[in-house]
Amino acid sequence: MNMEHIKTRRSGDMLEIVLDRGEKGNSLTREMGDAIVAALAGVDDSVKLVVLSATGPDFCAGRDSPMPTLGPKPNAETIRQAVALPPLALYDAVKAVPVPVIAVVRGRAVGAGCALACVADITLAASDAVFQVPEMERDIPPTLVMAALADRVPVKTLAWMVYSRLALDAGQARAAGLVQEVVAPDELDAAVASLTATMLSNTPVSLRAVKQFLSLAPQMPPPAASGLAAHLVSTALAARF
Repeated sequence: MNMEHIKTRRSGDMLEIVLDRGEKGNSLTREMGDAIVAALAGVDDSVKLVVLSATGPDFCAGRDSPMPTLGPKPNAETIRQAVALPPLALYDAVKAVPVPVIAVVRGRAVGAGCALACVADITLAASDAVFQVPEMERDIPPTLVMAALADRVPVKTLAWMVYSRLALDAGQARAAGLVQEVVAPDELDAAVASLTATMLSNTPVSLRAVKQFLSLAPQMPPPAASGLAAHLVSTALAARF
């Protein structure tokens, strides 16, 4: 299915979502974000995993700001509705979809693009990828991006990216925990194919159980996390019989 600047396709048990605005660095519009949220909301029980990628040399160079369309003096609630809530809904949708999400990054992942790439459960990057949160250059606190990444990287790593505005190369992003694997650009497709083949060999219930545990357990006290672990493995094993 093709929506404006977003392509989706099913490949067996895998849903692929592709940002398709390469001539603009795949900068996100409100409509693109809404289309991704809708695609993730449509994930059914037959889908095992989602792969998020982009056409062109860059993953996502940021977000098209809606501010110029809001008039000369928009109030705080107007800005909250038009500026803050849509990207938060997008990041939350990636976290909330019950199956694992793999992001595949080439080139720039900047601002909202960095958040979208790294809010995924697993992020694979080409060695030429760069990750940056530069909003403070315009004196804008990037709290929306920070909300997406706060449970993904150490607080001091996030503080460094925000305050320094410096870009991390793929190796630095891996060391920071934003990225799980870095490969040469011409090897990225093969790395994605290898990982997805491994994951698709599992049943949907096992893949979903792992995602659920990783999403919930870090915020739980140890006894509750242990109870969740017992419940999820029991449910997964029972589904085989």
